[in-house]
Amino acid sequence: MLAGRRKIERVMDETLQRGSELSSSEFSVLVSLSESQDCDMRLRDLCAALDWDRSRTSHQVSRMERRGLVTKTRSEGDARGVVVKLTEDGMRRLKLAAPEHVESVRRVAFDPMTPEQAKVLKAYLEAVMAVDNVPGVEGFDGPLCGKGE
Repeated sequence: MLAGRRKIERVMDETLQRGSELSSSEFSVLVSLSESQDCDMRLRDLCAALDWDRSRTSHQVSRMERRGLVTKTRSEGDARGVVVKLTEDGMRRLKLAAPEHVESVRRVAFDPMTPEQAKVLKAYLEAVMAVDNVPGVEGFDGPLCGKGE
């Protein structure tokens, strides 16, 4: 399982780097923002969409802001809130990366799978996502972010 996951991640990372100089984490943020209305999200909503903790999301967004891929602004009406917005360059890089990324993921992760295997994998992953009683993981029943911003 670990070796298979590493191969898929390596293929995704290499494809994204070669095609658009994006990391898989940056790609994940850009996809989430591009799918939202007006290509922006509150930081806490981005945390939930990515299922990342607040610290990881905040650090990733700050790095991306320095690269010109996103902007951060204070939320109107809530001085504590932060809104993350996709920039034109972020959208350009996402559009550049997406076709080859989708093709490489299809080839390495889905083409080797039969329809029967896909059904089993889907059922298995849905069961994994439903687990909420993991020992040693406090508050595992939901996104790791969301207590304020």
